[in-house]
Amino acid sequence: MLRALNVIWVALMVAGAVLTYAMKDRAGRAADHVMELRRDIAREKEAMTVLRAEWSVLDQPARLQGLVERYGDYLHLKALDVRQLASLDEVPDKPIQVPSASIDGIITSGVTKPLPVAKALSQAKPIPPARPRYTGAQP
Repeated sequence: MLRALNVIWVALMVAGAVLTYAMKDRAGRAADHVMELRRDIAREKEAMTVLRAEWSVLDQPARLQGLVERYGDYLHLKALDVRQLASLDEVPDKPIQVPSASIDGIITSGVTKPLPVAKALSQAKPIPPARPRYTGAQP
């Protein structure tokens, strides 16, 4: 009986050691994955820094002015006129589309008899004009 109990204890100790080793191995792999992700993030940040520096060089006004002078005739570039700018209130509303008579013939399911277009338009409520979505500050 005592010998069987010792065998069970030894088996439990071996199982505990194997389980501890497996947990340590899994933690090491997770730590390696975290380090790899940190390296990738650092690499991406460095790439973004390089791209920002390149963009700042390409976006310099003197360089752009040189390109405009060089290719302005070819691209038909013109200076922006202030009168070309408009506020949102000056943009006309979208015209209301009246469905044509051919669509009334297509829509037949669930409708006993389509109304004539003129009668349908006289019974229809007027559609209020669309409000602009932009609510920012107006100049």
